[in-house]
Amino acid sequence: MHKLMRLPAILALVLSGLSGTASAGETSFRLGPNPVLGGGEYSTGGGITVAVELREMQGRTGLCGAWAQSERLTAYLRGAGREVIAKGSIALGREVLTYNFNFLHQIAPRENYAGAPAGCVRLKRAWQPGDAAKPLDIRIPRRSLRFGNPGPKSGGFQVTFRDTGRVNPAMEAGSLLPKSWTSIHLTPTKTQ
Repeated sequence: MHKLMRLPAILALVLSGLSGTASAGETSFRLGPNPVLGGGEYSTGGGITVAVELREMQGRTGLCGAWAQSERLTAYLRGAGREVIAKGSIALGREVLTYNFNFLHQIAPRENYAGAPAGCVRLKRAWQPGDAAKPLDIRIPRRSLRFGNPGPKSGGFQVTFRDTGRVNPAMEAGSLLPKSWTSIHLTPTKTQ
């Protein structure tokens, strides 16, 4: 009976090792020396950079990647990054490989994404000769984010995210406020 109780745990470990997908906290995957960069900027400043690369994974097409958001964003944009990239896609030549960026590992912005921790996913698509030579294209569509009360006369406001063609938008400062005002994360204080 003792051996039967360990069987589900052993099966879970084996299946998680075969899945080809890194969990959000896993850092065993690293990007190679030349990941492809994409992303865009917010109309209020700052932006998002996505770094991805193509890999062969057990005879199938694999994608590994990470994303970063400017550190000095205004408070209302800090949690918007995942929502913005959710509508993105990655194409190999003219073939869209995925519309799902959930496998990407979120990291701090950096000048060079070579060697960065990455999340990976193995696709159903078989690896084909010549895939490594085809260009990868990261597409994140223009997006309008509305904050505050909805409606034109209600006091809410809109921020637009769009691809501007810059190489590494996450390295852009996202706020004109002093760094000490935008680089801290507010947490509730404990009352005694």
